[in-house]
Amino acid sequence: MKKIRVLHVVLSLGTGGLENGIINIINGSNKDEFHTDVICIREQGELHSRIDNSSTKVFYDANLSSGLINSIKHIRTIMLSEGYDILHTHGWATMLAGYLAVLSLTFSKSKPLIINGEHGTLYFESSQQILIQRFLFNRMRLNLSVSVALVHEVSRRFNVSINIFKAIINGVNVNKFVPSLEQRNSVREELNLKDENLLIGSVGRLVAVKNYPSLIRAFSIVLQKQPTARLALAGDGPEKKILEALIEELGLKNEVFLMGRREDVPSVMNAYDIFVLPSFREGLSNTILEAMSSALPVVVTNVGGSPEIVIENKTGHLFEVNNTTQLADILDSLMIDRKRLQTMSEDARKHVVKNYSLETMVNNYQQTYRDLLEHKKKGR
Repeated sequence: MKKIRVLHVVLSLGTGGLENGIINIINGSNKDEFHTDVICIREQGELHSRIDNSSTKVFYDANLSSGLINSIKHIRTIMLSEGYDILHTHGWATMLAGYLAVLSLTFSKSKPLIINGEHGTLYFESSQQILIQRFLFNRMRLNLSVSVALVHEVSRRFNVSINIFKAIINGVNVNKFVPSLEQRNSVREELNLKDENLLIGSVGRLVAVKNYPSLIRAFSIVLQKQPTARLALAGDGPEKKILEALIEELGLKNEVFLMGRREDVPSVMNAYDIFVLPSFREGLSNTILEAMSSALPVVVTNVGGSPEIVIENKTGHLFEVNNTTQLADILDSLMIDRKRLQTMSEDARKHVVKNYSLETMVNNYQQTYRDLLEHKKKGR
């Protein structure tokens, strides 16, 4: 049987939820039915080494200078040499380059279907950007989104029909992110924590959109009532010095740990007792699902697709952006009632295993690819 050939177009395979999701799709795909490659048009990124499918090619030419024209040429060359059925772009820059590359193959037998995936980072700073993206959304065979909320946000901001979108919720490897006492003890020993130290934590790049200063400020309030509480942030990024200065200003050097970029995220999750994500915006965060799969109650901002996966007061809590008092009250209430904390942890794990497994997500993508090609065959 001829394999369905898919080429993903990304800016890079650097650390991030979008990139992690693509790697999960590739690694989880049915190798007998699908062949999947990736082209990076800006930089290769460190996550490419996590691809465990030996047949997958990661195309990146360090000799090419960045820019739209070079990206179009690179994508076009790869499509002509490899022959793909589907070109799957991710975000507006890759969508533009991918669309123009496919357009250049109008009279070629190597012309693939083009679809786009939106993961939560939208660009609408100028009317020109909005018009270009509106045009591109309407030229895709299909637009995929990681949450229903994101579909509606894109539809509203860019004045496009929701009918050209389909939501496929992210999935998590529930066998990788699983409760482990051994992993928990290892990381907690590293941080010199005692049994009485409940650890609030987060995982993500230290960038402005994650809004970690609000979490640190909320934690300083919690500490007044819960003096044995601790906070850890796993990740690195341009906001690190700002966070270090805030920790110094609030006198929290002994209570807050900046752990840096970690390769052992499942172990880090196991060390936590409560997971918090205070982002200004999200599409649908993989780290929320990873935390829940690790049996952590999640406390996250009421943005993007988060309300679609968090059951209020059962698997976690939602709070409003920048409301440090509300966040502090939620954390304090969870730390006071350990029995409720344990029940919520168990419910979070059950919820993810039942509804958001990696297998379910990959199957949804694969079925979408099949349906698109079947429609093409029938001339739809």
